[in-house]
Amino acid sequence: MAEPLPVPDSGAGPQSTPDTAALRFLIVDDERINLLVLRAILEREGHQVIQAANGREAVAAYEREQPDAVLMDVMMPDMDGYAATRRIRELAGERFVPVIFLTALSDELSLARCVEAGGDDFLSKPFSRTLLQAKISALLRTRALYVTLQQQKVELAEHTRRLVNEQAVAERVFANIVHRGSLDDDNIRYLISPMALFNGDLLLAARRPSGGLLVLLGDFAGHGLPAAVGAIPTAEIFYVMARKGYSVSDIVAEINSKLKSILPVEQFLAACLAEFDASGRSVAIWSGGVPDVLVCGRGNVKRIPSRHLPLGIVDNHQLDRAVEIIEVAHGDHVYLYSDGLIEARNPAGEMFGDERVLNIVHRSGCTSSVFGDLCGAIDSFRHVDVRHDDLTLIEITCVERSTALPGKQGTHDGARPAAEWRVDFELGPDALRNTDPLPPLVQLFTEIQGLGEHRERIYMVLSELFNNAVDHGLLGLGSALKSQPEGFLEYYAQREAALAALREGRVAIRLRHAACASGGEMRIEVEDSGPGFDHRHHLDTLETNQAPSGRGIPLVRRLCATLTYHGNGNRVEAVYVWPA
Repeated sequence: MAEPLPVPDSGAGPQSTPDTAALRFLIVDDERINLLVLRAILEREGHQVIQAANGREAVAAYEREQPDAVLMDVMMPDMDGYAATRRIRELAGERFVPVIFLTALSDELSLARCVEAGGDDFLSKPFSRTLLQAKISALLRTRALYVTLQQQKVELAEHTRRLVNEQAVAERVFANIVHRGSLDDDNIRYLISPMALFNGDLLLAARRPSGGLLVLLGDFAGHGLPAAVGAIPTAEIFYVMARKGYSVSDIVAEINSKLKSILPVEQFLAACLAEFDASGRSVAIWSGGVPDVLVCGRGNVKRIPSRHLPLGIVDNHQLDRAVEIIEVAHGDHVYLYSDGLIEARNPAGEMFGDERVLNIVHRSGCTSSVFGDLCGAIDSFRHVDVRHDDLTLIEITCVERSTALPGKQGTHDGARPAAEWRVDFELGPDALRNTDPLPPLVQLFTEIQGLGEHRERIYMVLSELFNNAVDHGLLGLGSALKSQPEGFLEYYAQREAALAALREGRVAIRLRHAACASGGEMRIEVEDSGPGFDHRHHLDTLETNQAPSGRGIPLVRRLCATLTYHGNGNRVEAVYVWPA
């Protein structure tokens, strides 16, 4: 049986304060006099009061009235204060309802049971009215703080929801701009493992107008959104210039110039650009600040180290744009990867390292199993899904694509009526060394006539005729070196040396476009000032010529309505017809 509480004196006592103003109290005691005293104290402070005579009534009153705080007696019939408090706590859920136990018990075990049952404080009987008011005031300040925290929690949840939604939108936009391009080609396998929502690594692939493949693997300094900011302009430049046929060195220079102008000093792009020739016999590589490129085939591993600075650090006049030509054979595998692979750490803090990569490559016998073995090894090494850096790995298998005619011939949705126009220009030694005229010419044709679907065909025709004029007409190079796969590298070396030594000579390109009965007709004339080109040795069809060289002219014959050589072969005219 509970001990009666003292009746409060008639003094004025403390009045309502912000901490105790206008709240609803549930008071629970089986002694009527105690209920009257508690009601008098609380109502004098300006609070509303609900009362119950036992624990079961208290639970029902809480469900019905939802009070702000509870004063709970311990020893009561039917249901004691411990059980009632536990049930009230269940009903309150996340709602904070302070409970003060009123008890005549003073042993430590009983008081501990008050706390275990969910009480926030206790007051021994008989008690001081002043002390009761102080405890109520303290608990209500705690309640006010809890209410503030709950409001902040709701606001934080709403802010998080908006942030997640904005990130999702940004991620979709980012993915649409930095799309996969040709990464789904049959001869490509890749792994992308970002550390954050936005990837600081960049992996792009695009088909060239000539049928070749251009791959860019990049690693921006830092992680997440700041590191990914430069990915959007980089991807845009890459795809546009790759599609137009610009050289690797030109693309490198354009990306470097853009990043230098927009990125802060501490941001840059370590990158590797690799262009795979359509013949499947050579790879042109520009590498700045990334791990070694691995070329695996025929039981051998060739490491191509990075020789340049990352992009976005120096101005273009200080940038080394030179590419390295590597001979490959059909079926060889080329591996590019970011430093996130070799710097991946296990739980002990040990890095994966170059040595493990090379051991896996050698153990796999330089076969197609290397990619799967590397992916499995890195997963096992990390043990848990904890990333310290973005990780990207790509495998490109060298295949021949030169026999496949590009695109289905047809008009583009934006095709314009055939117009009459012409372009004439001539390149001397300096221009031939420093200029690639083909991308702007193809772009001119595409923009004037709106024939995007014919871009690759026109590029192939122009490329074959122009390169024949330079290589065979002016420089006097023969194709004998390319009759064997290992001769490609020597051929490119001789070409570079001969072009650097060229002091006389010219190549003229003349384009004539007019309407014809079926649609439009482009006459392409290329003339060089050299002694001539023996075109008669290149009359085999694509089907009968299976050699690594000598297939360009038959391909041009297949693409064009007519192909005619004049004089000693140093002037050639091709007629390309597109249907209306």
